Amino acid sequence: MEAQGRLKDVQRDWKSGKLIVSFQLEHEPSDLPQLMNMEKLTIKAGRYCEKRSLNANSYFHVLVGKMAAVLRTSITEVKNRLIREYGAFEYIDDQIPTFRMKAVYEDQMLLNESIHVKPIGRDYQDGCEWVRFAMMRGTHTYTTQEMARLIDGTVQEAKELGIETWTPAELERLKASWNSV
Repeated sequence: MEAQGRLKDVQRDWKSGKLIVSFQLEHEPSDLPQLMNMEKLTIKAGRYCEKRSLNANSYFHVLVGKMAAVLRTSITEVKNRLIREYGAFEYIDDQIPTFRMKAVYEDQMLLNESIHVKPIGRDYQDGCEWVRFAMMRGTHTYTTQEMARLIDGTVQEAKELGIETWTPAELERLKASWNSV
């Protein structure tokens, strides 16, 4: 079950010492009866974010492909650069995860297809140059606002390369569709 709603109440069962948490849901989930019969559940709650349509992610990747062709470089290089410039940082416990590596591996990290990173600093230790990286999220996890920022930056750069992009009206329709998903 996944649902939208609000935290309604938190009580403590004084006999067992365990918490009883109540939510007020916007709509009744269809799988609620099955959940009632389950002995143990995994429960996750978090801040609600508008989801954006897959069309936005698809359009981003179309523009990335066109930009890579014009620049005569790899799709991964263009995609990772745009994510570094306009994308969203990863957060774990309200902190952006960071790590450092020897600078000789920087290019390999920036071209990695499985993770997205942004260099945020350099230092020298024992005669060796190190680069500190911050973790970035993949575009499939972006909220409406995060995807809009990425699309806007990507469209601007594509136009600068002479790549035809959707008209402002088409982009507004795409953005409006994010809010209805």
